[in-house]
Amino acid sequence: MKKVLAILLTCSLLVSLFAGCASGSSGRVSTPQGSEGSASGAQPAQPKTVVIGAQSDLITLDPGHMYEPYANMISYAAYDMLYRVESGTMGTPVPSVATGVEIDETKTVYTFPLRQDVVFASGNKLTAKDVVWSINRVMNMKDSNAYSNVKIVKSVEAPDDYTVVITLNEPDASFLVKLTSNAYCILDSELVKQHGGSDTGNDIAKAWLDTTSAGSGPYIIKSWTPKEQLVLEKNPNYWGEPKNIDTIILKEMPSVDAQITALQNGEIDIALGLNSETAKQLEGKENVTIAKGATALITFLVMNRDTSLSPEIANPKVQQAVRYALDYSGYLALGGEGCTIPFNFVQQGFSGALTRDPSYRDLEKAKALMAEAGYPNGFDITLTCANNNSEGLEWTTIAQKVKQDLAEIGINVNIETLEATLVYEKMREGSMPFYVMFWSPDYYDINNQFAFLPGTGENGTAYGNRTKWELTDENKALWDLANKIQVETDPNLRAQYSEELQKLFDQDNPFAFLLQHPKTYAYRSDRLENVTYNDLCKIQLCDLVAK
Repeated sequence: MKKVLAILLTCSLLVSLFAGCASGSSGRVSTPQGSEGSASGAQPAQPKTVVIGAQSDLITLDPGHMYEPYANMISYAAYDMLYRVESGTMGTPVPSVATGVEIDETKTVYTFPLRQDVVFASGNKLTAKDVVWSINRVMNMKDSNAYSNVKIVKSVEAPDDYTVVITLNEPDASFLVKLTSNAYCILDSELVKQHGGSDTGNDIAKAWLDTTSAGSGPYIIKSWTPKEQLVLEKNPNYWGEPKNIDTIILKEMPSVDAQITALQNGEIDIALGLNSETAKQLEGKENVTIAKGATALITFLVMNRDTSLSPEIANPKVQQAVRYALDYSGYLALGGEGCTIPFNFVQQGFSGALTRDPSYRDLEKAKALMAEAGYPNGFDITLTCANNNSEGLEWTTIAQKVKQDLAEIGINVNIETLEATLVYEKMREGSMPFYVMFWSPDYYDINNQFAFLPGTGENGTAYGNRTKWELTDENKALWDLANKIQVETDPNLRAQYSEELQKLFDQDNPFAFLLQHPKTYAYRSDRLENVTYNDLCKIQLCDLVAK
C-alpha cells in the first residue's frame, strides 16, 4: 500500500500556486502615452524588453549537458520539469508539470500525476512519454555532466498518458530537490528526435539545442552568440499565464564597471556581477535598487593527487600545509560584507554546515608539515585561474593573494590565467595540478555535495575524478557517513552525521575552501517590479514583471 506523502492538489490551487511560472499576476502592461486605456480606445501595449548584464559561464544550452551555474537561469525560462524551485527560496521544491507525488513504503518508487494542459512551444502536447524520453536521454549520456543527477534512477515508466513512475536504485532523501535541476528538464521528444535526439544512446541533438529550445516554458531561446549575448522571446504557445515581457537579453559583460555604468545609463535593467563593495558605487542613484540574496556559491583551491602533474602539491601533507598557510581573514576582506569561510564542502544553508575560524592560519604548523613532506625549502608550482569571478571577486585577485600567502612557507606560485571554458575543460580532464574554482550546487541539499568525496572511474565522484582522489580503506568512513545522510529524513540526525562528516573530511582532502559568497545585484526600479534572487537559477526570468 502506498504511503501518500503529498496530497494531490485541487485544480484551483494548481492554477494559483503551483503552475510554476504561471503563478501570480500577469503584471502591469503599460499603454502608449495618451491612450485612455478603455475597452474602446485601448491600444496594444508596446513590446517590452529586459536586458541583463552578467558574466555568465554558459557552455551549452542543451539541458542534458548543462552544468554551469548560470545554466538553470536559461533552462528554467525555456523548459518545465516535474518539480521546480519555489521562487525566493534557496531550494524548496514545488510541483510544476507534476501535480503532486506518492512515494511507496520502500522510498524508492515515486508516482507523479501530470497536468493535462501543458503544451510545448511547437504546439505538441506534453505527456508522460516526453518525461520518460527526456530522463532516459540523460541516463544514456554518461559522458554528460548532468548524468550525475540522474544516475540514482533505476527506471522511468509511463503507465498512462498523464502518469510517470520513477524507481530509484536506492532511497534518496533529496530526490524531489534533485528533480529541480536542469537534468530533469522535459523536452519535446518528437521534435528533438527529428534533430538527432535519442533516449537509447548516441544522441547528437546537442548542436541543434545550442541554437534553439524544445521546451514548454514561457520563453523560447531565439539566438545565442557565446561570449556576447543570448536572446529569449516569449513563447506564444505557453500553457500558463505569461508575464508582460516579450524579450529578455542576457548580455555578456565581464567588466563590473561596465555593468555599473550601463545600469546607470539605462542600457541594461539588471546587473548581476556586483559584490558588496562595487555596489556602493550605485548607492543613492536615481531609479536604481540594490538588492541582496543568499547563495551556496563557494570558492576554493583544488590540489590534484596525480603525482605525474606535480608530486609536491599532490602530497597530502603539503595540501594540509597549504590550508594552514592561508590568511582566511584576508579572503574575507576581499570577498566583502556577508562572506563566510566554509569549514569545507558543506555550505551554510545545508544540513549541519560548519564554518572555519578566520584565525585558523598557523604558519609554524604549515612549515612543519612542509618539512615532514620533504620540502623544507619549498617548491615551484603553477596556479591556474580563469578570467572569471565569484560574485564580483576576480579569480586573478584571489590567485595573487594565494601567491602572497604561500610564499611565506616557501611555495613559489606562478599564476596562469586562461579562458574560463578552457579551465573548465582541463578541470574535467583532471589535467591541472593546482587551480582556483567555484561551485554552485545543481540542487539544494547536502547530498549534492558528495561530489567532493573520494572516488574515481565511472562510479566515482565529480571531484574524485578531477583530483584523482581514490576511494581507499583509509577514507571509506567518509562514505559510510555520506550513505547515512543520503537516506536519513530526520533533520537532527542528518545534521549530526553532517558535522561528523565535515570533521573527518578535514583531516585529509585535496582542497582549501576559501569563501561562501552572498549575492549582491542591482536593477532599474523604474522599469521592473521587485526582482528576487534564487541561487539555483539566479533571476527566475519567468517571474520578472515590467512596469
